[in-house]
Amino acid sequence: MTEEKQTVIRINEATTMTPYSLYSSDNPGAMISAVQLTGENYAEWATEMMNALRAKRKTGFVDGSIPQPKEAGSELESWTSVNSMVIGWLRTSIVPRVRSTVLYAKLDSS
Repeated sequence: MTEEKQTVIRINEATTMTPYSLYSSDNPGAMISAVQLTGENYAEWATEMMNALRAKRKTGFVDGSIPQPKEAGSELESWTSVNSMVIGWLRTSIVPRVRSTVLYAKLDSS
């Protein structure tokens, strides 16, 4: 007879992804979507970008549902760090010709 092996996966709450989670593989210059905004493909780009941000639990930084904390402290520091990462991902996902037109646009939800 063959023995059946069972695999049990336990998720430690301390390592569960939250909107404030960043990992060593995250960097603001990373391409998190295969589609770059060219100006003519906004609908495709927006769909792909929101999907990538949902996978990373970061959509709240774009849609404003995770607002900037009003008081200084560790939560504001975490929010600022993640918001900067999201801005980097967004800028990296735009072709240089278009990116230069939005380079100085304010992209946070404050």
